[in-house]
Amino acid sequence: MKKLLGLGIGVLLLSGCGLFGGKEPALTPDQQMAAFIAHEHKTSASSSGFRPAPANTGKAKAGIYTSLGSAYLQDGHPRQAIRELQLAIADNHNYADAYNVMGLAYEQLQQNELAGNAFRRALSMDAKNPEYLNNYGAFLVNSGSYAEAVVELKRATADPLYSTPQFAWTNLAQAYVGLKELSAARNALNRALYLVPNYPPALQMLAELDFKDGKADAAFAQLQVVLAQEPDNADALLLAGQIAAQQGRTTQAQSLWRRCVTASPYSAAGKQAQQLLLQDG
Repeated sequence: MKKLLGLGIGVLLLSGCGLFGGKEPALTPDQQMAAFIAHEHKTSASSSGFRPAPANTGKAKAGIYTSLGSAYLQDGHPRQAIRELQLAIADNHNYADAYNVMGLAYEQLQQNELAGNAFRRALSMDAKNPEYLNNYGAFLVNSGSYAEAVVELKRATADPLYSTPQFAWTNLAQAYVGLKELSAARNALNRALYLVPNYPPALQMLAELDFKDGKADAAFAQLQVVLAQEPDNADALLLAGQIAAQQGRTTQAQSLWRRCVTASPYSAAGKQAQQLLLQDG
């Protein structure tokens, strides 16, 4: 989930979505810890009276630690996430989900070598997992390895059982943008939008491509659909303001840029919107 490379406006790269195939509930760290404590009590009770502990205890504990790590990561605490994931791996060295989430955490900390190693370790244990392929592909796009990313992301999109293929199709489009294969990028975006009509990340990238191609009206209309779903999307607000300014609608442009600054004042989009507002007086 990083930036659209090569077009000038940031868009999210969709990594880390659906980490557990949509089967795990979205729990807070406190809820995850409560589940862990409950699990520990159950394990202790079942192992009393000289009954052996279940053979899959290590895997169960690894899953709990990985879920807790994922919750911390989603709450914006990658270092705490890594500590939990290290516990997961200590319990089960072959727990692929833990390495997958660890890759996302290291990437968030910009420790790219460690992130790449973690993603590859996950794939070494489950080479066809479309979520791992998507996450690794998104990481490669963010690293500028576009050709390698295309290979991984095409493998993800080819899996008929992938529950969120729109993520991989949108990331694939960004890889093609990096390779300057804009026709292929458009095809990938159209595929994502066929699967999920008005899907915001794909529609936003399509708007950027249209804007670069001089289709400002189409781009602005697409951004309005994005903003109807994500009113605080700073990148969409910035670009919509730039289009409005280009078409002479200064008041509307300034309003969009002010919304951008309010939504995300310290982001690249927010800082650029502040500069544009200062230039306009």
